Amino acid sequence: MRAGSNMGRAESQLGRQQLNGARQQQGKALSNLRKGASELAEQMRRNGQGQGQQQSGRGNRDPLGRAQRTSGPDYGDNVKVPREIDTRRARDILEELRRRLGQSTRPPAELDYLERLIEQF
Repeated sequence: MRAGSNMGRAESQLGRQQLNGARQQQGKALSNLRKGASELAEQMRRNGQGQGQQQSGRGNRDPLGRAQRTSGPDYGDNVKVPREIDTRRARDILEELRRRLGQSTRPPAELDYLERLIEQF
């Protein structure tokens, strides 16, 4: 949750051309993600010690809250299909990234960052 808000602040700072601030927020987001992954691994390790026992309150769920395979088939009832407006927004963002990447007057650090963003798509 903290990582998401850090990335939101980074996005805002990028929009205002504040590259150093955006980089710092991304660093904080990565740090929060690492911390969360470490905590999840520790929780899974602790839960693994009592494998034969049913964890109270957990039911047939994994540490991330998803139904485990042993509880039957997964019909995908909890999968969110993107709405048209979500798809359009993603397309608009990608087009804006490409437009900015095509502007050679932008600082090299920003162009490198834009290239890294586009690689994900």
